[in-house]
Amino acid sequence: MKLSITNTNRKDNNGHKDIIISISIILMLWKVISMIYSPLILPSPKLTIDSLITIIKEENFFQEVGITLKRLIVGLCGAMLVGSVLGFIIGINKKVKRILEPLIYILQSIPPILFMTLAMIWFGLDGQATIFIVFIVTLPIMAISIKEGFENIDLKLIEMGKIFNFSRYKIIKDIIIPSLKTYFKSGLIILIGLGWKLVIMGEVLSSGTGLGSQITEGRLNLQTDRVFAWGIVIIFLCYLSQKIVDYGYKLIDYKGKIT
Repeated sequence: MKLSITNTNRKDNNGHKDIIISISIILMLWKVISMIYSPLILPSPKLTIDSLITIIKEENFFQEVGITLKRLIVGLCGAMLVGSVLGFIIGINKKVKRILEPLIYILQSIPPILFMTLAMIWFGLDGQATIFIVFIVTLPIMAISIKEGFENIDLKLIEMGKIFNFSRYKIIKDIIIPSLKTYFKSGLIILIGLGWKLVIMGEVLSSGTGLGSQITEGRLNLQTDRVFAWGIVIIFLCYLSQKIVDYGYKLIDYKGKIT
């Protein structure tokens, strides 16, 4: 156990070092290129950091972050729930699969901007369109992830369960769901990354509140440094949310091994 924990800590430390090195390289290149162009085109790292500090100190900072987070969470939770159920039904019932699987792939192939345009017509410009775009675009990704999980389940385990007279419920609970856990996690991480992009795009195009609206305001006022600063906030929040999911899975696995 100690050896396992030590190896995990070493991997985490190496991962942190790699991140620091990557960020350092990006900052160096950014600084060099910013010396060539006007701050209106590419503000320097220092100017951007100064704007970032100013933004964080503003009274409405946490309010705007909260608005975007609420829209993101509502959209993703809906997509996660509906997508998981659809993927599960498709995976477990071949008749339903023949009907729903083509529809899921058609839904995935539709460009997000088309959904965004329709959402603005249907829901207006009060933020509901943003929730809809996050939900409708990420839903097929979760459904496909769960479906792929079903297609890669070891059939020998199911056959073994039948040999030992496992009930259908017990096969689902003890064989199928544990086999889908990795695919659910992968789908969820993809959903979070894509969800952040979609929620910001939706707010830029259709909302007067949230982080996307702040980016729009910076663009209209030609405050490129603020646009970059808000971009850093969004990148950090996206990275943090993905790490929280990753940590949550590790915690569940750790508790599962103990019990």
